[in-house]
Amino acid sequence: MNFKMTPQKLMIALFSIVLLAVPIVTLALPKQERSENENRTLKDLPTLVDSNKLNKAENLADVIKSVKWSYITERKNPSYMDDIETYLSDHLAGRELWVVASNKMERLAGKQEINEVFTSDDRMIQVFKEYNEETVSASLEAIDIFAAKFPDVPMYFMLAPTSQEIYSSLMPSYGGYLSEKAFIEGCYGKTENLTPIDCLSFLSGHRDEYIYYRTDHHWTSLGAYYAYAAAARQLGYNAYGLNAFNIETASSSFRGTLFSKTLDSTVTPDSIDYYHLASNEPTVKMTVFDGREQTEYDSLYVRDYLAIKDKYSSFTGSNSPLITIETDVDNGKSLLLIKDSYAHSLVPFLSKHYSKITMVDMRYINVGLDYFSINVNDYSQVLISYNVISFAGDQNLPKLRLTR
Repeated sequence: MNFKMTPQKLMIALFSIVLLAVPIVTLALPKQERSENENRTLKDLPTLVDSNKLNKAENLADVIKSVKWSYITERKNPSYMDDIETYLSDHLAGRELWVVASNKMERLAGKQEINEVFTSDDRMIQVFKEYNEETVSASLEAIDIFAAKFPDVPMYFMLAPTSQEIYSSLMPSYGGYLSEKAFIEGCYGKTENLTPIDCLSFLSGHRDEYIYYRTDHHWTSLGAYYAYAAAARQLGYNAYGLNAFNIETASSSFRGTLFSKTLDSTVTPDSIDYYHLASNEPTVKMTVFDGREQTEYDSLYVRDYLAIKDKYSSFTGSNSPLITIETDVDNGKSLLLIKDSYAHSLVPFLSKHYSKITMVDMRYINVGLDYFSINVNDYSQVLISYNVISFAGDQNLPKLRLTR
């Protein structure tokens, strides 16, 4: 029998080998707990047996009882097979290469939005297409009631636009992208007991500057500076001019959250900048409470994070329930800052004007603020600061009702 290897047959053979080899290699390779590039924890292998019950089993009946039968027989979401599929997908040999290849194919087909990230003009943009009106209404009602509960403490509300609003001209009108400007104005119009802060106008006027990261959803330190300048007008003090700062570029190799969603290395990496006053920089003591223990720092910058992918967390450290900042600014003024992660690069500027700042992240708090010995009436001012997308999806602000 004369067997002739044609290019078509060779391709089929190679493809068949790959199909057979990849699952075998996937099962054989050591499993990672996290994907640093994707900045997430990978799925554990789902188990059908309760190991605690199995270890205590004394007979066959006990062994049978240790099996999670409902995991197999009931219509759960996700089911056992769904979890197995996710596990295999997460630990697929060469997974990141497959993701990169898949995304490149979609780019070549003309697709600009992948995994809720729009890419254009050497820039990734987190998209804002929808939100739950009931969720937003619940948050607005909660913060307004919270403000009314402490009438003697001036309270301020700052909704920051994301890069989608600032660079909306890059995005097609038929894409279904929502107006963040309209969202911000609508939210401000529904709160009676808080003073709104318009940082959108400041940021829009500097759209040609480096005010948002190209590969991450946060604003840069320069963007945070312009938000600080806008906030200072309402908070009652003069912002320092840009020429008052020395700028330290702490890293030039930052690839952030939006890169994690696309693994598109064609977009230029970002720089992480720290702004220090050229003179009279306050000394600080930052105490971070992670829910279990407290850690003290003599800086607002946790430089250990510069050595890993999550470089943005060098601003005050990773998300924590409670951060207290004490400075040698001798004015007796204190600020309670209820915030999302945009505030982490904002607070180095705010810290020039307060003796004390308490940062609270409601995602990690399920009790009233008084549980942490936070007496709202002891503060000179309260600032609630979120970006549009995180505020639109937040379900934690109603917990402010628990504060007495």
